[in-house]
Amino acid sequence: MRCTQIRGLTIDAENFLKENCNQVPKKFCPHCQGVLVLGRECEVYEDASEAGMFDDGPNLLNYHLKDGSVVSEVIQEIVWSSGPCIFMCLQDESGNRIHEWPTNEIENA
Repeated sequence: MRCTQIRGLTIDAENFLKENCNQVPKKFCPHCQGVLVLGRECEVYEDASEAGMFDDGPNLLNYHLKDGSVVSEVIQEIVWSSGPCIFMCLQDESGNRIHEWPTNEIENA
């Protein structure tokens, strides 16, 4: 079956966000009001749906970091393997891409 495969961010990028992203409460305990789930402070800045096979590509997010800066998800590369495989990385405010997928992993998709 042909479908869009969103490979998303690398594990290194996910770990970077876990360590550096502002955390915001998502849900509270109804009894003690303690935080049950923490989420990353982020916002959708672009709809990349046209990148998918059936206009089902990802929403791209801006992440707000503890140091006050912002990093954004960007599409690093799209390759075809029974549908588009969408590889994403992070980009800082200066336009530098960080935590990109290695070329060999993209080529072996």
